[in-house]
Amino acid sequence: MKTLALLLTAGLCLTLAAAAADSKPAAEAQSAESLGFHADDLSKFKTADDLWKHIEELRKEPDIRPKSQEELITIARAWFGSQRSAASAFVDAYPTDPRRYSAKLMMLQSGLQLAQLPGADPQSETAREDLLKQADTILDASDAPEDAKGEAAFLRIMVSAEGINETKPAMIAAFFKDSAAFLAKYGQHRLAPEMRQTRFQLAAEVDSPQSEEVLKTFADDKDPQLAEGAKQTLAKREKMKALKTKPVDLKFTAADGHEVDLANLRGKVVLVDFWASWCGPCMAEAPNVVATYQKLHAKGFEIVGISLDQEKPAMEAAMKEKGMTWAQYFDGKGWENKISSAFGVRAIPAAWLLDKKGMLRESGLRGEALSAGVEKLLAE
Repeated sequence: MKTLALLLTAGLCLTLAAAAADSKPAAEAQSAESLGFHADDLSKFKTADDLWKHIEELRKEPDIRPKSQEELITIARAWFGSQRSAASAFVDAYPTDPRRYSAKLMMLQSGLQLAQLPGADPQSETAREDLLKQADTILDASDAPEDAKGEAAFLRIMVSAEGINETKPAMIAAFFKDSAAFLAKYGQHRLAPEMRQTRFQLAAEVDSPQSEEVLKTFADDKDPQLAEGAKQTLAKREKMKALKTKPVDLKFTAADGHEVDLANLRGKVVLVDFWASWCGPCMAEAPNVVATYQKLHAKGFEIVGISLDQEKPAMEAAMKEKGMTWAQYFDGKGWENKISSAFGVRAIPAAWLLDKKGMLRESGLRGEALSAGVEKLLAE
């Protein structure tokens, strides 16, 4: 699961990362200028209103499509750097303008974003603490505009939730509480839609009593996309609950002709791994899955793969490259895959961990959590 800290890079790093992820690295990194991102001459802005209008323009995502991860980083560094420079210039030039509060937040936020980029200045590690202090100062300031206070409250919640994941229920509960309070007070703020979307994403990714209540609220939301997404997620969770009431029934002929029947694997811990070679997160997690298999296979751990590839050669090439030696189901139907469709799988990677009785016990375990989950079930 993504941490909420990543949402601080709203816009460029989130929207364009997907475009760069599937691209091959550029032979030579291009400069920001060659990519169409030029440094600003701030001296041409003669009034506070003119400079502030420019700052508002800098909030918008650059209309530049990176061709590689290197270009993405170059654009991000130029974009965030321009924001920080313009905001700093505004604070220096207009120290009594009420908009200085928002400018200070932009300075600190862009600094935090820059600190997250590869090759960042080690001294920028204090950026997070500085932003939290400034947010508190703005929330306490009697002359701070409501827009600035709303932005400060938004950033405080997001930064405080850094590192949140499904293993930290207290942080999850705190985020839902704080974000609900934000929307109650700043429901018309320009950042309210982002807060609503973040609440939905977290509720959809984390299965907890609080997230279920949040999803039920979203099911009646005025936004049709959020409402439909919430209904689908709730329906999926109901199906998962039903799957946990009896051993998972699954049998098929693997791509290599091997007959697979989960009933014959009782007594072993089994991972049913839904994946595809075109899925970036799947390929990123594959080395960990392989390492877990190599470590625990001899102790009774098995893996059954369900590939959503459409091209068999692509699946086989990925298997060979990553060292995935276990049986794979393949029918070439992609998202219409017979098995994933029957189980209601609508997102990958999806990892279902079954105990020795064939009962579904965990789903979505990745990284170190997968190995720990397997070892726990092997010990039962």
